[in-house]
Formats: sequence, structure tokens, C-alpha cells
Amino acid sequence: MPAPSLTLARVFTRDDGRDRVAVPFWNAILSAAGAIAIGFAASFVATIVLIVAIVLATGRTPSVNPGHPLVAASELMFYLTGGAFAWWRLRATGRQPLRKLHAPELRAILIGVAALFLVRVGTVIQLTATNQTKHVQSGFEHFDVVTKQPTITAIGIALAVVAMVVVGPIAEEIVFRGLLFGALAPRLGVLASALITALLFGAAHGDPVLFPTLAALGFIAALAYAATGNLTVSIALHMLNNALGAAVLVASSLHHHR
Repeated sequence: MPAPSLTLARVFTRDDGRDRVAVPFWNAILSAAGAIAIGFAASFVATIVLIVAIVLATGRTPSVNPGHPLVAASELMFYLTGGAFAWWRLRATGRQPLRKLHAPELRAILIGVAALFLVRVGTVIQLTATNQTKHVQSGFEHFDVVTKQPTITAIGIALAVVAMVVVGPIAEEIVFRGLLFGALAPRLGVLASALITALLFGAAHGDPVLFPTLAALGFIAALAYAATGNLTVSIALHMLNNALGAAVLVASSLHHHR
């Protein structure tokens, strides 16, 4: 199957958005909501089970700081269960959004990386201008992977990285781009749908300071998906973006305990 054209006149039209990413509206909206609900429920149950198991095994209450194996495992459960449900529902629409990367998709990734670099520069300027250069994304303020046992520390790092860099981006792209963006694009067009889902994506992370950065990531990912019809492209961009953040968090945690 030949790779779709990336002509701008085609990328930003209503018809092309429908052709590349369209999924049934209410099916996709309800599926996205169901995926989030399932993820939260599974994460809650996993957290309770793990806390009880750790208390019974060690007699101590485990840390609930981000980066600790308990929290990382719960986060991983959220993404695995919610993402699996979302993927099942997206596949049920008949779409095949994950495909091998061809030259046009690779070019789209390179363009996306360049755009994300500019977003990062803008973020640095924003944080410097507002005297918030030490700001950490909401939910990661107390991120700490270091424990008294090196093996547990290694497990925590592995789980946190897998959740943040691999499973998280895949699940979020399926929900926000595959389902929500795919539901809105046929009705509102590519640009308006990309903007709306980007705002939802930014708001879902609960960080007013980094909201512009997160929304920009969502907008770029949506345009990349619309341009190629290949969710692999937006997933790759999301993974690359998160890999940088994860590296900084883990390195800072390890450095703090030296």
C-alpha cells in the first residue's frame, strides 16, 4: 500500500481528515471515556493489592512517591488496561492506524521533532520569564527512584521508564489521537479538532504551568497523525518527547542521593 501524500493542501482539509483518521463519533467518544475509567479502576485495585502485599511481606508501608516501584507499577497498570481497551475499540472501527514507517512518515517525524524542539525553547523562555525554572510537571514533584536496595531501585527505574516512555505514549495516542481526534476530525476539520484535542490533552495532565507545552505536543501529534494516517508517527513523537523528560527525572533523582 503506497504511503499517503503529505501535500499540505490535503492535510488540512475536512475531507482528507475524514479519510485518514475518521472513526464513528459516539463509539469513539464513549470508548475513550471507557478506557480512562477502566484504567483508573485497574490502577486503584492494583495499588491496594500491592500495598497489602508489601505490608504483609515487610511489615512496612511502602513509599507512594512517583518513581517508587509501587507507584510505577500502578501507573503501568493504568496505561496497560486503559490502552488495551482503547486499542480494542479503535480496531473494532475497522481502522488499521499502526503501520510500518515509510519515507513520508519518517519526514513527518523529523518535522515533528523540529517543532517539539521549538516548543522546548519556548518552554525555557516561559519558565525563565516567570521565574519557574525549577518547576517539575504536576504529579512528579517528589519523583524518586532510589531505595535502600539497589535491586528495588533498578526495578523502579525500569517500571517508571517503561510507563513514561513506552506504554504511556502508546495508550495516550490511541485515546487522544486515535479515538477523540478521529471522532472530531470529520465534523470539525483537522485544525479545529487538533486544537480541541490538544487542549484536552494538556488539561488532562493537570499542570497549569506546563499546559502550553503539553497542549503543543498534543497539537503537533494530531497534525502528524492527520498528515500520515499512521498513529505510529504520533506515538514516536510522543515517546521521544517523554524520553527526554524521563531521563531528566531519573538522572535528578540519582544525583540527589549521591
